Amino acid sequence: NHPSAIEPYAGANTGLGGVIRDILGAGKGAKPVASLDVFCFGRPDTKPEQIRAKDVIHPLGVMRGVVRGVRDYGNRMGIPTVGGAIQFDDTFCYNPLVFCGTAGVIPSSEIAKEVIPGHLIIAVGGRTGRDGLKGATFSSAALGTDSHEEDQTAVQIGNPIEEKKVSDFVLSAREQGLIAAITDCGAGGFSSAAGEMLSETGGEIILDQAPLKEPGLLSWEIFISESQERMVLSSAPENLPALRKLADVYETELAVLGKSDGTGILKVKHHGNTVCELDCRRLHEAPRLDLKATWTTPDWQALPALDESTAEADLREILGDFAIVSREPVIREYDHEVQGNTVLKPLAGATGDAPQDGSVIRVDGSSRLLALGLSLLPEWGKTDPYAMGLACMDECVRQLVLCGANPDKIAVLDNYCMGNPHDPAELGGLVESARALAEAAVAYGTPFVSGKDSFYNYFQTEDGPVSIPVTALISGIGIVEDATHVTGASLRSDDSVLCLLGTATGDLGGSVYARRKGLTGQRVPVGDPVAAAALYRSTHEAIKDGLVLSAHDISEGGLAVTLAEMAFSLKAGIEATLPDGLPAMVQLFSEAPARFVLEVRPADVETLQEIFADHAFTVLGHTTGAHRRLRIASAQRPVIDADIAELKEIWKSGLAAWY
Repeated sequence: NHPSAIEPYAGANTGLGGVIRDILGAGKGAKPVASLDVFCFGRPDTKPEQIRAKDVIHPLGVMRGVVRGVRDYGNRMGIPTVGGAIQFDDTFCYNPLVFCGTAGVIPSSEIAKEVIPGHLIIAVGGRTGRDGLKGATFSSAALGTDSHEEDQTAVQIGNPIEEKKVSDFVLSAREQGLIAAITDCGAGGFSSAAGEMLSETGGEIILDQAPLKEPGLLSWEIFISESQERMVLSSAPENLPALRKLADVYETELAVLGKSDGTGILKVKHHGNTVCELDCRRLHEAPRLDLKATWTTPDWQALPALDESTAEADLREILGDFAIVSREPVIREYDHEVQGNTVLKPLAGATGDAPQDGSVIRVDGSSRLLALGLSLLPEWGKTDPYAMGLACMDECVRQLVLCGANPDKIAVLDNYCMGNPHDPAELGGLVESARALAEAAVAYGTPFVSGKDSFYNYFQTEDGPVSIPVTALISGIGIVEDATHVTGASLRSDDSVLCLLGTATGDLGGSVYARRKGLTGQRVPVGDPVAAAALYRSTHEAIKDGLVLSAHDISEGGLAVTLAEMAFSLKAGIEATLPDGLPAMVQLFSEAPARFVLEVRPADVETLQEIFADHAFTVLGHTTGAHRRLRIASAQRPVIDADIAELKEIWKSGLAAWY
């Protein structure tokens, strides 16, 4: 995050490069097969005078640099970028958030790894330089107006071609049984890589043997530099000739840094002198920091009467909101089909440009597929981080299930970003959202298999510190057991029935509609993960039985946006009637979790009613070939009657005008 604030292109480069190396360092080396990127920026239409600090890059410059940094690294590595998200908020002007994630595959027999006394410690890949010095420290401090000048050396210089060579080397060495253990040089450089690898055995590292970008580096600079494209592996001495031969084949540098010795002591030497000698336990049994957290739930305001006569105009405004508009200008920067395994792409439908809930890729050598999805809702975190945590987990799981994943075979990751953790109220938001995620994980049966946190995302402006809202990104992977289960989010027929699953609440807090209408103090919907988990298992049964033509979740923008986006394939028009109960505007624009729309064949409705007998199931309407309009009625009164092509143009042009 912080590197991207002062050098967007290079910061994003290293973000994606780092997670790719994480995959290469998993087990004895996994193959990267797909990437996701998630960005939080200031609004691209921000006026320069609205930025209350000097030397802050305009959000438009940050967005363009970050996108191109991810594009160039992923495309040149030959790894498809298959999904992502972008959020816009004024607080992200000063602290943009850049999340990069990569999925990989590895034979189960190659997961276990172990460093044995006598093994060589070997560096492979890029050279070590002064770029990336104190990068981890820089990422754990607040930004200010001097950051651009003072922290330039903390930003690494990426080289995806070098990392591609390293990747090919690692995978080939693993296949030949030459790797006993491997890790990447991330935060802390050799200090963390060697510290992790030698955590149990101890060993000796000779800094003189590390290939350098320039002469004259000091001992500490070599040891903690975070220069990119470097991996550290351990191997038996007799494997060294074969490893050197592979390094020559893939034209990447290899150097023996030292060896493990069984002493439990990390010893570092440079120019014949011992410059570091530490008991490895000191590196891995750090003291705990005790902080105070508080959270006060706001006093919610009553929902005022809403004028349903403006529903169509409101829908048009929301479709043009930066939270909703098409991300196609960004998506088209990425190669999302390289490696040839992408089944469900980020944009699909009959016209190839309609949004999907997630992505699905094939796995070489397996009949099963891998679904990827994600969710983050920083707007919710401003007022109710507990509800945000439940909703983020729900949306991620829901997307994966609607794409075809088995709800009992899903794993998730959490990535937290927040402002000052020493502020009890800000830390309280983190605690609340973590509490919600823990409860939801138990309800859904989804283990957290990884994650990462980024604190101190606040900036000292002329008007005082500006912190980002507590932001939790939940990303997930799910197993799709058969290619026939893959389900898109775009209409497929002009003679189908649309079914609404789930129950709306009367709460509009956190919604795009509430923000645009200035409805402050509105209660944020609180989900029920236990009920949702049961609903998703029933949904998976329907998908497995071939009863679902398409499925789209109800999330940002609400039901009205969901129906419009389903229709953006331009295959059919829609005629829908809102169920009785809640006011029309609440039903149209509420973003309450655990809701979605299924497109099904008329002959299958009765069977689906039986499958969903224990859940809220409503026949919402149907598709038609008679027109290409979105028609929604409430209590037999039309509330929306809009040309779908016009709605789509609003949605498609919103970001294109700026990127």
